[in-house]
Amino acid sequence: MRRFVCAAVATLLLLALAGCEDEVGEVAVKVAGGFSLPSLAVTPDRFFAPDSERFRAKGDGSPTELRQPPGPFRLLYERSGEYLTACTFTVRKNRVVTVTLRAVGREVKCDIME
Repeated sequence: MRRFVCAAVATLLLLALAGCEDEVGEVAVKVAGGFSLPSLAVTPDRFFAPDSERFRAKGDGSPTELRQPPGPFRLLYERSGEYLTACTFTVRKNRVVTVTLRAVGREVKCDIME
């Protein structure tokens, strides 16, 4: 009987671990040369979205990588104490979305590569 209980517990544990598969994608945010941004934020593009994830882009041109669940997202940048939308993009499971930010006049533009 004891062997049966141990086998049942081990089976349930393996099934629980198999169900914990990571369902995330990655967002790689890069900044074009000669352009420095204040703080950035990534937030789900939904009406009742949870708090946004704030970060600073790396100044050396290497991408800042963020793990996000699949779905639509907005990339925000700070100007005069407010967060403004730079672009929207979709994160897919096990995929990398690369967003390159650049300045055009006073506006921030995004180049998105999915």
